[in-house]
Amino acid sequence: MSRIELAVEKVRSLDDNQVEALLDWLELRQDPEQLRQTLDTEIEKGLSDLKAGRKIPGEEVYREIRERSSKLRQHG
Repeated sequence: MSRIELAVEKVRSLDDNQVEALLDWLELRQDPEQLRQTLDTEIEKGLSDLKAGRKIPGEEVYREIRERSSKLRQHG
């Protein structure tokens, strides 16, 4: 079995969360500077919200992350 065939078999065995993480990782490798800028902006916004007393339940955060990831995959 070639390395490519082996990789395809491994990807087929991943669950949805693992596939999502792999796609995110691949996207990050394409443009790490853009990722850094985006993360810096999101972190600053989050810290400002926390300092102002605005908090979001964890379930809502995870839902938003999944939605953003799904949109990125659809448009990427």
